[in-house]
Amino acid sequence: MAALSLGQGQAHESHFGPASEPIVIPQFLEATSDISLESHSVAGLPNTSVPAGVARLWNELSSAEQIAVGTECRYDSVDDLEGTLHDALNNPRSMAYVTKSHEVLVQSIYDTADTSKKKRKRTVLPDTTQGHPDALALKAKLDHVMLKCWPLTQHAASFIRPPKHSDHNTLTDVKKLVGLSNPPSEHEALVFVTVYDKLSWGHKLLSRSSQHVLLSSQTLGDLFEAIPCCSNEIPESRTSDAGRVTGYDPAQSSRGSAGCVICINGTAYGDGQSEEDYSDKLLKHLSTLPAAKRPTLEKGPSLHDMTFAALSFKLHEPYWLLHAGNCEHFVVVDQVRLRHHLDPRCSSFPLTTQITPPLLDMCRACNKVPAVYAVIGDVRLGETPFVICGPCWRWMGNPGGTDGENIIVVPLSKHEHGWQGS
Repeated sequence: MAALSLGQGQAHESHFGPASEPIVIPQFLEATSDISLESHSVAGLPNTSVPAGVARLWNELSSAEQIAVGTECRYDSVDDLEGTLHDALNNPRSMAYVTKSHEVLVQSIYDTADTSKKKRKRTVLPDTTQGHPDALALKAKLDHVMLKCWPLTQHAASFIRPPKHSDHNTLTDVKKLVGLSNPPSEHEALVFVTVYDKLSWGHKLLSRSSQHVLLSSQTLGDLFEAIPCCSNEIPESRTSDAGRVTGYDPAQSSRGSAGCVICINGTAYGDGQSEEDYSDKLLKHLSTLPAAKRPTLEKGPSLHDMTFAALSFKLHEPYWLLHAGNCEHFVVVDQVRLRHHLDPRCSSFPLTTQITPPLLDMCRACNKVPAVYAVIGDVRLGETPFVICGPCWRWMGNPGGTDGENIIVVPLSKHEHGWQGS
């Protein structure tokens, strides 16, 4: 089976669901109030620490079943696997071996699973058995893993795809959003949220833009503040006395628009910062549509007052978010779980765990470096707007006379606000 093409991969990830039953956080917390996530030792497995629920299930197994599981697992604890993983990542030779062997394995799976009748020249796979003693020692250790689910078979070809741009992460560490309210309760649920944006080259396709983790006692407003967006970096415009835009100030960012609305299960939650916020404007716009095409939507409380614990939402269901005039996002709740004692302190939330690097426009003059300006109204460039880098624009020179008065230079976003870690 050949690897999925980029378009097929994007189309696949633009489909969500099936959605879960409605999740009510207070009911979830009440049902799990007697569950402790502290570590417990498991009888029969030395040097292991597992949650209390897993320990209870293990102790319910018969002696024969415990011996069978222990034999397959070789009594390896998660700590041993974690230590081996960190050792491999910190050793360049071991990491090179792991990377090369993984690529060889994936290519081998693709070749084996490819059932096309056309005769193709099979890829010559490099030999990974030769190498440094550290790499050979790691190979021997991996080959002795007894878990039946450890090796990949040709059936894995259906679930392996090449890496995409959305798999990259601008963050080198988890980002904490400082300055938000600190919930007093330690018995919290964690809500894992993924944000998707429309692709510029395919508006029916979505791509992951960021991932966040919030406490159930935090609000939709906390989530909105944590989402990085290019609309928050639009520079402030300079206008003439007649109200005409004459330029933009790169030193001042408009931070987008304070207005925002998010629609969840037929309810529009606005920002509540004005007498007529985005939810009112949205409902007013929908009222102009024919009744047959008008979605059922009602106004809800302010998103800054609406906590996740007070919501009823579904997992894997995309919820529409609009801000900055016409900037759209789709918010998907991936999972809800109890807060573990090893998780960060409540004061650290919300967390941002992944931010997809923004795609940069290349300079259309030199095609070598990213553009930093969008030039509007310059007849010398042949099109408007024309994105160009700093050196090329300086070499072009600003035309004088009346032609220069009609040219507007817009500084492009530098992706500074929201993209760096804490």
